[in-house]
Amino acid sequence: MCGPLSVLRQMFSKRRRPSRCRSARLLGLAMVVCAVLPQMAEAQEPSLSALEGRAFQQAVAAADPSIVRVETVGGVDLIGETLTATGPTSGVVVSADGHIITSRFNFISKPATIVVTLADERKFAARVVAEDHARMLTLLKIDATELRPLPAVPADEVQVGQWALALGRTFDPLFPNMSVGIVSAVQRLSGKAIQTDAKVSPLNYGGPLVDVAGRGIGILVPLSPQGTDETAGVEWYDGGIGFAIPMPDIYAALPRLSAGESLHRGLLGIGFAEDGPLAGEPKIATVRPESPADKAGLQVDDVITALDGVAVPRIPMLRRALGPRYAGETVKVTIQRDQQQLEFEITLAAELTAYEFPYLGILPTSQSLDAPQTGVTIRLVLPDTPAAEAGFQSGDVITRAKGEPLPSVAALRTALRSTGVGNGCPLTVQRGEERIELTVTLASLTGLVPESLPPSEAPVVDPGTERPPVGRLSETLPGRDLKYWAYVPESLDPNRPVGLLLWIHPAGDSMEAEVLRLMREECEHRGLILLGPQASDVAGWSPDDVEPILDLVKHIQETYPLDPLRIAACGHADGVPCATQVVLKDRSLFRGLIASSGVYRGQFPENDPDFRLELLLTHFEDDESAPLVGRFETILQRMKYPTVRQQLHGDEPSGLTAEWAELITRWLDLLPRT
Repeated sequence: MCGPLSVLRQMFSKRRRPSRCRSARLLGLAMVVCAVLPQMAEAQEPSLSALEGRAFQQAVAAADPSIVRVETVGGVDLIGETLTATGPTSGVVVSADGHIITSRFNFISKPATIVVTLADERKFAARVVAEDHARMLTLLKIDATELRPLPAVPADEVQVGQWALALGRTFDPLFPNMSVGIVSAVQRLSGKAIQTDAKVSPLNYGGPLVDVAGRGIGILVPLSPQGTDETAGVEWYDGGIGFAIPMPDIYAALPRLSAGESLHRGLLGIGFAEDGPLAGEPKIATVRPESPADKAGLQVDDVITALDGVAVPRIPMLRRALGPRYAGETVKVTIQRDQQQLEFEITLAAELTAYEFPYLGILPTSQSLDAPQTGVTIRLVLPDTPAAEAGFQSGDVITRAKGEPLPSVAALRTALRSTGVGNGCPLTVQRGEERIELTVTLASLTGLVPESLPPSEAPVVDPGTERPPVGRLSETLPGRDLKYWAYVPESLDPNRPVGLLLWIHPAGDSMEAEVLRLMREECEHRGLILLGPQASDVAGWSPDDVEPILDLVKHIQETYPLDPLRIAACGHADGVPCATQVVLKDRSLFRGLIASSGVYRGQFPENDPDFRLELLLTHFEDDESAPLVGRFETILQRMKYPTVRQQLHGDEPSGLTAEWAELITRWLDLLPRT
C-alpha cells in the first residue's frame, strides 16, 4: 500500500507543466492529504497514551490471578470514631498453598466469618493465621493449592517517579479495579513504607501496588506519620497520599507469620531532645526504665553513631534504620561516650513499661520572650511535692541542674527526665545573694490540681505599644474556609507569652456567647487566648476538619506571643473526639487536653516521654457520660498519663458553669509545672 508521502511524490513527479486550473486542483488535493496525514500516521503508529494504556492493561492481567476478594461477616461496626470496613476488600496470594496477605484494617472489627474469592471465582472460608502490628498486615489461610503468588519487585529497582498501579478486587469480582499513579517516595514512615499518589482507600486496602510488569511493589495499607493506632491514616483516603508495605519485606517476614507468630514493632526505649525531619545527632536524652536500652547499659548523653555498622549521623536516619525492625530482632548499636566508642547488642522489645514523668513540684514564672534566660525562676512552690519538702521558695532561681546551666524550663525538664522518678537530682539555687546546693528526690507527676492558684501579676502595657488585634474577634482563616471567633486579652503584652485554649463545640451549637461570658474574665486574669473554630456542618465535626483546625492554631501562634507550655484543647460533649484527634495529630504543639462531659472512644497512644500531655476530665453530677469518663480515666492512668477527673456541681442545661470555667483555666495555668 502506498503511503501518503508516495502519493504526493506521484502527484508532482510529471515533467509537463500543469495548467493553472490543474495546479489549483493539485494544490487543493495536496492540502487535503496534508490534513489527513497526521491521522493516518497516528493510525499506523500508536500514541504514547495508547501505549501506556496497553501497558497498564497488561500489568493488571499479569497481576490478576494473585488478587483476591475478601469479605467479612459480623464484628463491631465502630472502632473509636471510625466505621469499620463492611464491604468487600482485597488481598494478595503470597504462597501456592493458600496464604493471603491483606490489610489489618479489614479485620479490626474482629469478624466472625471471612470469605475469600479467587480470580477464577472459587470461594473459600479463610482464617486469620497471624498479624503484623508494625505494618498493619494480616495473614490469612485458605484450603487451596496451586495458587499463583504475586512476584515481588526487588527493593533496589523501585524508583521515585515510576508508574505505580493500585489494584483491588472490590467492585467486580471478575476484574480488578485500578488507580494509576507514581511512586512518590521510598523509605517513608521510618523506612517501613513506599508512598504513592495513586488513590488508596478502604476499597483497595490489602490490594497490591504493582509496576507496569505486574510485579508487586507493595501491599496497600492505611498508615500515618502522626499515629500508630489501627485506624491511623484512614482519613487520607483518595487524598493523593497512600502507602504500601514493600513486597520483599512481606516475603522476608512470611515464614514467621505463616508459623502463627504475630509481629510487633521493635522498640529500643530511648528518647531525644529533638524531633522532626531536621533533628540533629542522636544524642540520648532519656532511657526508659526496664527497656532494652536500659538493660543493655545505654546512658543519657550517649551519642548513637551506627546501627548494625551503618552510620546514623542524624536522628531521622536512626529512626529510618530502626523502623523496619521487629520485636525480638537483635541490633548492634555503636555509641560514643565521652572519648570511648562502645558497641552493644540489644534485643528489641514489643512494648515498654509505661513512662512516668519525673516531678519537682514548682511552677515557673512566664518570662518575657525577649528576656535573657539566666535560670528558672520559681513563681510558686506546689504543696506536698519534693520541692516543698526540700524548702524551695517563691522567687528562688534554679541556675543549674546536674552541674549544667539552665537556659530554659525545657532544659530543666530534660535534666529531670534524665534523672528519673525516685532518683536524686542535684540542683543549684540562687536565693538573693545566697547560693544553695540541693539534691532532690523526684516524684511522679500526677494530675492533681491545687484548690487555688493565684494568677501571675498582670502586665502593664504602654499605651503606645504596637499590638496585634485584641478583644472579641470574628474572622475566617486565610486560605481555608474555616470561620472562627476568638477572645484576646485586652491586657495583651506582645513581649509576654500568653496561653491558648482551643474550644471545640458540640454538634449544632457553637456555644460562643455562653463560653465567652464564662471565660472572658478568666482569660484576662490568667493571660489566655480563647479560640473557637466553627464547624461548617450542623451535624458536627469530621476527620476532614482536623487539618484546618491545626492550621488555625498555627496561624494564631504566628500572630500572638503564645507560651508553648500553655496550649490546650477543650472538647465538650460530642466535640471531645474532634479535640482529641486535633491534639493527637500534633503532639509537639499541645500540652493539654480537656474532655468536658464526653470521652474519646478510639485507641489512645502510649505516653510519649518526648511530648508531655496532661488531661483534665470534667463532668457534672447528672451527666450520662459519668461512667464512661471514669473508665476513660482508668485507662489513661494505667498508661501513666498525668490525668485528673473532676465532678462539678450545677444544673445548667449546657453543663457549663463559672466553677467549670475557673477549674479549666486554673488547670491550664498549671501546665508549665515542673
